[in-house]
Amino acid sequence: MLARRIHIQNPTAKRIGAGKLENYRLDFHTGSKNWLGAPATIVPTAGAHVYGAIWEIDMCNLKDLDDQESVPDGVYIPISVPVLSLTSNTDIICRAYHLTNQPLSEVHGQSVPPPSIPLDRQPSQTYLKVLVKGALETGIPEEYVKWLRGLKHNGNQVATMEEKLQLDQVKLS
Repeated sequence: MLARRIHIQNPTAKRIGAGKLENYRLDFHTGSKNWLGAPATIVPTAGAHVYGAIWEIDMCNLKDLDDQESVPDGVYIPISVPVLSLTSNTDIICRAYHLTNQPLSEVHGQSVPPPSIPLDRQPSQTYLKVLVKGALETGIPEEYVKWLRGLKHNGNQVATMEEKLQLDQVKLS
């Protein structure tokens, strides 16, 4: 969702606005050497929803986006999903990415979080700040941003990304 992040490899990407994807949930799984924690994924889940940013990217930059999301390395798989644009109130078919290795259980519920979350299901503090800053920048509903801020993270920080993405002012719960 964060413009500074997507523009690293896709400088011409244009944000269309916030979107809501029904029957999927946000989750985290496995580990990322770059982010020092579990990266995000979307998991098909009846009755759940996840918010995100809708971007317009020129087809000539699709490989750059896939590379940024580690598709050639087999980390993520691109999928096409109908996303409700909160700006136009219409469905837009969007390219989204989910981890090849999907989590099998839900540990980041949107109501009451479980008492313990395995380390391999926790994002780094830096990664979570990227999500929160991107959500605020995109205009994601405040209730969802509050939920994001409260997600359990592993405390790891990636100093280079904290500086590059200007995350010093982002507050988590």
